[in-house]
Amino acid sequence: MSAVCWSHLLPDPMDLRDYSTEQVEAIERTAECEGMTVSHGIAAIGELLAFTADAGELSNDTARNIGWLINSLGTLSGRLVDVANGAEYELERRKATAPTPTAEG
Repeated sequence: MSAVCWSHLLPDPMDLRDYSTEQVEAIERTAECEGMTVSHGIAAIGELLAFTADAGELSNDTARNIGWLINSLGTLSGRLVDVANGAEYELERRKATAPTPTAEG
């Protein structure tokens, strides 16, 4: 059995050719939006962590758990960027290879 990771939940950017254009567009939009949400969440956790540490209310166990959370969210954020970039590339590839209409129709 392979290790649990975000890759199991997200499409592989190399396999997007198998999806419809509408699906690839939805994947791109969703990956970009959710990536931004995760990034803002990481920033918020960092701010809370800093204020909690300054107040002397941060135990080693809590710091360790927050560290693993940030690690996991950072991995997810990077994976979402990979998926968004892969979807954008696939959409551009499709535009470049689409037949162009001729004067004859």
